[in-house]
Amino acid sequence: MSEHSRGARRMFVKTACVLASSSLVLTACSGGDDGSSTSAAEGGSSEGGTIEYWHRLPDNAGATKVNDIVAKWNDEHPDMQVKATKFEGDADDSYNKIDAAIKAGTAPCLAQVSYSEMAQQLVAGHVEDIAEYAKQYEDNYQPGAWGGVVLGEGIYGIPQDTGPLVYFYDKAAFEELGIDVPETWEDFTEAAEKAKEEGKYIGVFEPDEAGAIMAGLSAANGAEWFATEDDSWKIDIDGDKTQQVAELWQGLLDDELVANYERWGDDFKAALNGGEIIGTVGAGWEVSLLPEDLPDGAQWGVAQLPVFDGADQMSGPDGGSAISVLKGCENPEGATEFANWFNTQIPELTTQGLLPAAKGDVTTPEDLQKVYGEDNVYETIAEANANMNPNFAFSPTWPVVKQQINTDAGKVGSEGMTLDEVLTNAQKQGVSSLKDAGVSVKE
Repeated sequence: MSEHSRGARRMFVKTACVLASSSLVLTACSGGDDGSSTSAAEGGSSEGGTIEYWHRLPDNAGATKVNDIVAKWNDEHPDMQVKATKFEGDADDSYNKIDAAIKAGTAPCLAQVSYSEMAQQLVAGHVEDIAEYAKQYEDNYQPGAWGGVVLGEGIYGIPQDTGPLVYFYDKAAFEELGIDVPETWEDFTEAAEKAKEEGKYIGVFEPDEAGAIMAGLSAANGAEWFATEDDSWKIDIDGDKTQQVAELWQGLLDDELVANYERWGDDFKAALNGGEIIGTVGAGWEVSLLPEDLPDGAQWGVAQLPVFDGADQMSGPDGGSAISVLKGCENPEGATEFANWFNTQIPELTTQGLLPAAKGDVTTPEDLQKVYGEDNVYETIAEANANMNPNFAFSPTWPVVKQQINTDAGKVGSEGMTLDEVLTNAQKQGVSSLKDAGVSVKE
């Protein structure tokens, strides 16, 4: 991790204090634990009654269901039962639900929180510092994933999964068209031209995922969007590394070499099922979601991201999450113990399509082999995870910036906006959102 990234994590503590309203008391601001968050758990982790856990795991057909994993815990821990509840909706909606539940005093002890939202959730006063209980579990997890739950001196969750960007491709279609899996973006452009001649696309611009994808692709090119310098935040969303990514994709869009569909819209699904889309950049966790929209008999593969000429192989983050202890939990010690137990159930979690953050061997679930054949695609995704840019951090106001990018990306093509303009607006939003919160920004 770079000095900028370490500084960003230290600086977050100051930022959290500035942003927190008088009604929010954040442990991070005091620099220590006053015991208020643990007083209800004095009887020890095994005397916690029933703990509720809100999750967003897919529970697809063929997966070991979350409730079945939890049942194993409950059988072994009769004095501390866990009730798992699946949240039906997208990730952004889940944070609104968490906020409402905390205000109403009905929040669960545990909830799934994305790494990119962790800073914002701390500022909102939603997540508890569990460092006292969690430090003992650090060695169970990959360093990059563990870094996603550490802010300042606090630990605000137990890592569950990671989301490195990878490249998904239709093996049969590539072979039929005589296309090799692109190793560089120059290769990608040439292959896209060949595919277009046959009415196919080896890539997709996804407006509804543009914030996450642009961040991940930029990180994979070595960019650092958020850092701190001299106790101020420094924003570099429209820097040279990101501009290189934007210029590439603008050219692909201008030449109609990639499709332009919302990732979670019906058009994307139809194009995937109909064979129009034969390749796409996506997060590793999509490995279990793509098959839902592929035709029967489809054979796809997973590869590392293409790189710019001369660049080292690197990936960037798109998703990944932790289990966090929410404000008001009466047994944070027991909740943390369960979160660690659950997140180290590697074989079961891989059936959910996750790349677990816990250390250990991963193998591709048998049901996914119908699509990915004998390739151990989980191993490929794990390689991308190992190559993740370790210096890419998110600011506390990242959710606002991401939404700005997604909104503007929807105007690319249809309303004539360019990716350069998208980045310019995002840079302004990144700066103004922090300034509006009273945080020092170095320009």
